[in-house]
Amino acid sequence: MRKGLLLLLVTSMFLSACSQKGKSDPPASSASPSSSTQASPTASEETQSTSAFQLGSEPLEFSFYGNYDWMVTEPWGADPSSGWVKENFKINITAIQSGGAAKQKFNTMVVSDALPDVIMTDRGGDFDKLREAGKLVALDEYVDKYPNLKKFAGDQTLNMLRADDGKLYGFPNWYTSSPNGNSGYLINKKIYKELGSPKLETFADLESYLRLIKEKYPDVIPLETDVKAEGIHIFNTGLEENFAINYISEMAVPRGDQLTSMFTDPTFTATMKFSSKLFRDKLMTQDAFTQKRDQVYEKMKNGRVGVFAGLLAINRDIAEANNLLQQKDPDAGYKAIWPLHSDNVAADKVFPNSYVSQGWNMIGITTKAKNPEAIFAYLDWLTGTEGQSIMTFGPQGRYWDDRDADGAPIPNDKWTSTPQADKDKDKMGTFNWAGNTSFVDGVKAKIEMALPEGKRNWSTEQQVNVTWKTSQNMTVFTNLKPSPNSEEGIAETTVTAIMEEYVAKILFAKSDAGVDALLKEANDSAMAQGYEKLLKFKTDKWQENIKKASGQ
Repeated sequence: MRKGLLLLLVTSMFLSACSQKGKSDPPASSASPSSSTQASPTASEETQSTSAFQLGSEPLEFSFYGNYDWMVTEPWGADPSSGWVKENFKINITAIQSGGAAKQKFNTMVVSDALPDVIMTDRGGDFDKLREAGKLVALDEYVDKYPNLKKFAGDQTLNMLRADDGKLYGFPNWYTSSPNGNSGYLINKKIYKELGSPKLETFADLESYLRLIKEKYPDVIPLETDVKAEGIHIFNTGLEENFAINYISEMAVPRGDQLTSMFTDPTFTATMKFSSKLFRDKLMTQDAFTQKRDQVYEKMKNGRVGVFAGLLAINRDIAEANNLLQQKDPDAGYKAIWPLHSDNVAADKVFPNSYVSQGWNMIGITTKAKNPEAIFAYLDWLTGTEGQSIMTFGPQGRYWDDRDADGAPIPNDKWTSTPQADKDKDKMGTFNWAGNTSFVDGVKAKIEMALPEGKRNWSTEQQVNVTWKTSQNMTVFTNLKPSPNSEEGIAETTVTAIMEEYVAKILFAKSDAGVDALLKEANDSAMAQGYEKLLKFKTDKWQENIKKASGQ
């Protein structure tokens, strides 16, 4: 069940157009066209310093290493997008492969002082090792000289990425300045319509609706909360304004300037009591702690779920379930609804989703690079609207001919007439090493929402209409994890196990009084295992983040 709690934090990241599957997995890129048409190069559409390096003014060569077992860098120039860059900007990149053994490869490069010019790796860990060894170039002098990174990532994000010495050593990949996320509630459209489309806004509405489903559809699960009952944690976000889903994964709730115990928190207590009541009355799935995720999706494919509450409400499997049902009956399928809330909570203050601005991983320019400024100039161009358009949607002239006022490519007829399988052959997004999530997601949304209803991508439609609108920025609530082997880290492991154990026990409680007793027992047990010291550690990290974000 530890996996379920960790998912609470993971799902706030890039499960949209560039969804982050985890620290060791690449984000999924958008549908990607290409072109052999050559367009006139422009180093940047925004104003840059007159002394800045001009892409294409002279050849630029550098080596690149992706520090992941799974990563195999494609040949540079073989696809239409990198081919456009190679021809127009005279850039040639030599790939260094990990060979499926990134840790050994990295260590060998460090020991032999044979580092690449550019390295892609996760924040922390190996990145910090290089920085501490003086092997990374500080990028601060380039940030103001070149316009795009500062414009699109923003000062707050860059401040959060600075090292303890106040300098910036990495270029963020798949950072974001706009909300995203995939958590929330789905309703079975056919059942909802057959029951008269009742008001479904508050938790009282939900309970009444679930009782109606139970009465009229005995073979349907009124409320499916996914494996390990993960979905019940979303209730927290509707019981208090601005309550973040991240508080659950961190097991810490901000009260004033301190992070406090989850087990004694009134909002968490209310969530547990409501969940226990639904479970006792058989209004939610009864096999939450034994079912597998495949079994959940099978129920959804068969239309046997009335309401779904989950941390991954928008995903490929549920989209498939929706599409299968709609193939049989156009009125069937699932639809995201606005997050539920209590009567005293404003609907626009409910956030089941969250996002952090720093993104997925980092690009470091090492001290081996002969021309670090030129490499930064390329990355800065890449993260701008022209670079993102060409690298993610192909060079101008194949699938798009013009761009709109925001710099987003406008798809032409070939975009819709070309089978996706043919587009995939262009391997678009492969070399987008400075991913600008907000731009790419925005383009994807524009393309899909411009299509007639019924032709749109189901996932994108739910994201645009609901889940992205109910996400809040929780950047300052990141990097709160202690080292696993530290005293606080050991305490966190133990407290996580305690929380998982007692959430299961609470669902089976016979009354609200039973819930209160179990929460007290859980809190006492956690405190005995160092929970108070863990909360102090997280509080200090949180306050440091607040100062960083404000530029202090």
